[in-house]
Amino acid sequence: MSLLDRFRKNKNQLTREDSLNAIPVRNESVEVEEDVDLAETLILIPRRDDWWVRILSKVLFIPRHRKVTLDEIGTFVWNLCDGKNDVRKIIEDFADKYKLGRKEAELSMVTFLRQMAKKRLIGLAIGLPEQKEKSKSRRRRRSRGKKKGKKVRH
Repeated sequence: MSLLDRFRKNKNQLTREDSLNAIPVRNESVEVEEDVDLAETLILIPRRDDWWVRILSKVLFIPRHRKVTLDEIGTFVWNLCDGKNDVRKIIEDFADKYKLGRKEAELSMVTFLRQMAKKRLIGLAIGLPEQKEKSKSRRRRRSRGKKKGKKVRH
């Protein structure tokens, strides 16, 4: 392992369980326009207001907003990213509505949410440390019950 590899690895990577428990939250600085007839949503993302962007915008044309259009499925997911539903719930609702298998829905949804996060349309609220401890203790109890052949109810 080289010296650069040590710096490249993210030591705070999320586990699968943490990412499924994350809650997608919409970016408050975006403007949203919904077209009910076409079942589309237009999202306007304001440009960054850094000093170099202001200088560059005097030389080149840089629009004030970047536009992203979501189709019917994207609009469905966008409406579920209200800060109340976790990723697991969104995957379940998506699979139920579009009659998909669990794995297929999870792969599609994780990819789509990752793209939305990269475009700064949403952020992911990760659980608090005490919530993580509760879920760890639940997993420990479940695993102990499975080893002894008992069913553990929660």
